[in-house]
Amino acid sequence: MTSTPQSQPVVKPVGSALTLVLLSTAAFAMKGLLAKFVYATGMTVDGLLLLRFMIAMPFFWVGVYFFGKNRPGERRMKPVDLAWGALYGGLFFAAALFDFTAVSLIEVTVSRIVLFTFPAIVLILECLHKWRLPPLRQIFCFAVTYLGLVLVLAPDGFGAVSGTLWVGAFWAFASALTYAGYLYFGQRMIQVIGSMHFAALVNTMAGLSMILYELIVQNPLNLNVDGVLWTAAISIFCTVIPFFLLYEGIRRIGATQAALISLSGPAMTFFAAWLLLGEVLTLPQIAGFAVVVIGVASIKNGVTLAGVGRLLARPFFSASKE
Repeated sequence: MTSTPQSQPVVKPVGSALTLVLLSTAAFAMKGLLAKFVYATGMTVDGLLLLRFMIAMPFFWVGVYFFGKNRPGERRMKPVDLAWGALYGGLFFAAALFDFTAVSLIEVTVSRIVLFTFPAIVLILECLHKWRLPPLRQIFCFAVTYLGLVLVLAPDGFGAVSGTLWVGAFWAFASALTYAGYLYFGQRMIQVIGSMHFAALVNTMAGLSMILYELIVQNPLNLNVDGVLWTAAISIFCTVIPFFLLYEGIRRIGATQAALISLSGPAMTFFAAWLLLGEVLTLPQIAGFAVVVIGVASIKNGVTLAGVGRLLARPFFSASKE
């Protein structure tokens, strides 16, 4: 009589939460890939970004209306939150602009690996903000991560790197830098107003930033039916839906374990880019890719590969016990 109710709350939510996080990671991983299809229609980076923010914005507020109410520890937004939201929205807009610019210039796989170094930048920002040196283990992980990045960008030496690759890598790293700043400095606001309200506010402010940017620069958008459809897919399936899946996964298993699962994102992008775009990494680049993933995993949580394996295997062990 007592064994069944005790096993269900502990076992089943974990497996389903891991599935939610894996699905969200896979959806996020497809964003850069689908952007290539948008660019193939002739639509520009500005056109993609403007539509993406405009399409995603109302869906986030719908999510807030249905799922973001009455959460403990969260308060209503105040006018001062709009000011901070504008700042973080500006950072998020810049990160997205730099990211999609990088994807328009270089291979999706390479841009994802460069962008994936943002956790190292988050820890550097934390050390600078708190005026302290990082532990020796983290310094070693930083060095390993960026050594892997060198292998990815320059497998045959720096002299063989094209100018386009340097420019694309620069924009990808700029995206990692601004995204890290957005995450690090925005985390306190997330704790105050909640992640769903924060996401809706930031995406709204980022969309307004994009409109202001476009009014200033007046770059061509080159909107067309096929490009709009691909952008709608990015907005809904690679932005809004994965966010809600990730949020529910974090609610069930916590941010730390969800972050471990997100380490599989670059590998998913690597496989999808090879399957759909024919992108292939050389052996030194694959080695660098593995080094970056291991370095970032160690920086994030001080985890071991065995620990990641045990976490990923948990749903299967849970199913076998039922």
